[in-house]
Amino acid sequence: MTVTNASGTSAAYNITVNALQPGLLAPAAFNIGGKQYVVAQFPDGTFVLPPNAIAGLTTRQAKPGETVTIYGVGFGPVKDSGGQNIPAGTIVTGLNSLANSFTMSIGGTNATLSYGGLATNFVGLYQFNVVVPNIANNDLAPLTTSLNGTAGPQTLFFAVKQ
Repeated sequence: MTVTNASGTSAAYNITVNALQPGLLAPAAFNIGGKQYVVAQFPDGTFVLPPNAIAGLTTRQAKPGETVTIYGVGFGPVKDSGGQNIPAGTIVTGLNSLANSFTMSIGGTNATLSYGGLATNFVGLYQFNVVVPNIANNDLAPLTTSLNGTAGPQTLFFAVKQ
């Protein structure tokens, strides 16, 4: 890689690009009591967390059957609705889907993904619309992922209440 501007071109620098390096949005602010929660939101913008988990944020546990949105990066190639590959770096304007197999589970139960692909009007941001599975009340339900049969690298939690 080189960088060019009005002052000239930099020396070449080698970079490594991994085709797959998945990660869900889970910033340090969502580490509560030493447990890292994924950022999941309801359509109204409320965050899926135990009540009052983060001062200033509206939070509540998710109920089985509700749909929440989770974002991430590094989940690899996507295809448009006609099955054609979408080039990396494209700002997508329509629905698309991951080209690789992907699963998510909450509390050890597979979650249904009503959508899994690039978020519209962004570059490289993946969106997962997740239907919360029917599990028991648990403010520390493990959230796990698998991409092409390989377990996701993060240890994340999710809050559920019937």
